[in-house]
Formats: sequence, C-alpha cells, structure tokens
Amino acid sequence: MRKKRGRPVSRRQFKSTSDNSDQSGYQGKNFNIKKLKKIKKSKGEKFYTKEDIFLSRLASILKLPTGRVKQAFTERAVTAIRINNLAGDPESIKKLLLKKRLKLKEIPWSPNTYIVENKDKSELGEMHAYEKGLFYIQNLSSLIPALEFRLERISDKSMQKVKVLDLTASPGSKTSQLAALMDNQGKIIANDVDPHRAQKLKEVLDQFHVKNTKVTVQDGSKVGIKSENREKFDFVLLDAPCSGEGMIYLTHSGSLRFWSIRKVKAMSKIQRKLIESAWLALKTGGTLVYSTCTLEPGENEAIIDFLIKKHSNAQVKKLDLVNSEEFKDFRKFVKPGITEWNQYSFSPEVKKCIRLVPSAEFMGFFVAKIYKG
Repeated sequence: MRKKRGRPVSRRQFKSTSDNSDQSGYQGKNFNIKKLKKIKKSKGEKFYTKEDIFLSRLASILKLPTGRVKQAFTERAVTAIRINNLAGDPESIKKLLLKKRLKLKEIPWSPNTYIVENKDKSELGEMHAYEKGLFYIQNLSSLIPALEFRLERISDKSMQKVKVLDLTASPGSKTSQLAALMDNQGKIIANDVDPHRAQKLKEVLDQFHVKNTKVTVQDGSKVGIKSENREKFDFVLLDAPCSGEGMIYLTHSGSLRFWSIRKVKAMSKIQRKLIESAWLALKTGGTLVYSTCTLEPGENEAIIDFLIKKHSNAQVKKLDLVNSEEFKDFRKFVKPGITEWNQYSFSPEVKKCIRLVPSAEFMGFFVAKIYKG
C-alpha cells in the first residue's frame, strides 16, 4: 500500500464535538451522537451526525450517491437456507419443508440453497427441522467464500486427502458449509481464539452432522507460525474479524454505536497478522480465500495489497463463481476492488477482488482469492 502525496483534508470541512477525528475529519469511537443531536446550528456552521459521516464515507467507497447508500443500509437481506446434505437426501428434505408450507426459491449458483419467501429467520429457527440440523440459515453473501474453493471439482478419492483450515471459524456457518461441500470427507481444522465461542462452534457442528472437523482454540495469528502447521493445508479460509459495516441496519436505533474509524484501524492491524498466519499455513499450490463483512478498503484491499507485496508467490485470482453463468443475474450487486482510497493506492491486482453492495439480496461483503505459486 503506497501513500499518495497530496494536500490533507482540512478538519474545518467537518465540524466536530470531539477531538478524536482522523485526518479526513471522520469521528473516532468517542463520538457522542446523543450530544450532537442536541447541538443547534450557529453562526452558519453545520454539524454532522454520525450517520451523515458514515453515509458519506460509504458513498465514497461504493461510488454511489449518498441517498442510494442510505437505502442500501435500510434494506433487509432475504432469508436464505442451505439444505444440509449431511443430514439426509436434499430432495427429501426439500419435500418435507414444502409440506411445512415453506415457499422456496432456488439459488442457481449454490447447491441445495433457497430463499425462503414467507418466513423470517426467527420463525425458521423455531422449526423442528432446523433443530435437527436439516437446514442451515445463511446469508447469501456468506455462501460465496467457501464456494470459491470449487471443491466440487475434486474427486471422492482425492477428497479424502484434502486438508482445510478455517482460521477464524466461529460461529460455524462456513465450516459446516465446507463439510457439506466435502461430504464429510477429508479433514477440516476449525479454529477460534475464544474458548466460549469454540464450544458454541462444536455445538453447531454437532447439530449439523459435521464429522470431518476438529475444533481448536488458538490465537489465529500464531497458527501458521508453528512449524507443525507450515504449508500443511490445501485450502485456507480466513473470514476475518472486522468492523462489520456490511451488517449495519440503519433503521435500528443505535445501529452505529459500535462503528468508528478507530475500530476500522484496530481491525486492520489484526487482519494483517491473521492473513500472514494463513499464508504460512497454506501449501504451495494451495488457495487462500479472504473475506470480511465490512466494506472498508483498509480492512480489505489494503490487506490483500500487504500480502501480495510481502510474498512474491501470492497471486490474486478472479472469482470463478462470481464470473460464472449461474451468477449472472446477481452480478449487478458486485463491484470490483478499488485501487485508490483516501491518500493511499493499492496494487492493480486488487481489482480482481469483489465487494458486494448491501441490498435486498446481499449484506455488504468482500471476497478475495489468492493462489500460492
């Protein structure tokens, strides 16, 4: 990541009630939105709410009008389920769900996946079929990272030898999806740094009939450093902890209470350590998929730029799934990675990454695929 020269943005452009602003005038985590709402305009000065700043920033990232961005962050993504082939024959489970009067719309680019048009997540979560692990409730955006490994191309015989690392696995949606794509063959290491989350992860995997996975409790940034894990895995998934912008729903009061530029910068430091660990654990000839549910370039393109500039054998690849015929009707929600942000520029290779714009179909998401040559 190279810093571009240029005149810094004056803080006078953004009036603030806090001194905790970054160089662009955006607020840090000490921003007090309740206090700001009480401030009246005086002497021709305009004060910006936290929502104003959030929308302006995201409009700049997505290159969309602020009004369109606000609409995107007030739309609820569709409710989608992935029928669990580890629990039984997918067609038989589908028939069972139809008998329960679920209205299902098939997703052509993800196996056994459907939009549920007449029930929300809470209603589905109360169903006996869900408790039995017959289907998993999963956002469409979240399905893409695991699918980019193209595990369906691997023969059953070869699959038995495949080793996959899910470096930050909790709560288990992608781990259980990987196990389903592998038909419980091969071996998955599902790791989480927090013992409580790791226990919850075990419970989820048990509920959804996952048999080929071992849960570990380690600091993800140190997993790849250990000699026993060096170049051990054919595939590594790093669905990195992030600032979570893609999950923000502006119609909820207090929806931005955990969002701040300071958090974005803090997460970026963690993500660099994690992707370095993931890279060290990946075999030569293997594939790393990096994803986040944030839209921030500092947590996305900057991380990929860091990796490929540090490791000459890191090759960013186009996403097969997103460029497939099956995905064509959904491609309108996809934007390529950006090469310039704020005062920084990134390698042109990051344009092969994708950013999903929040919509009624997808929550905001970022996905990159890197091959180890």
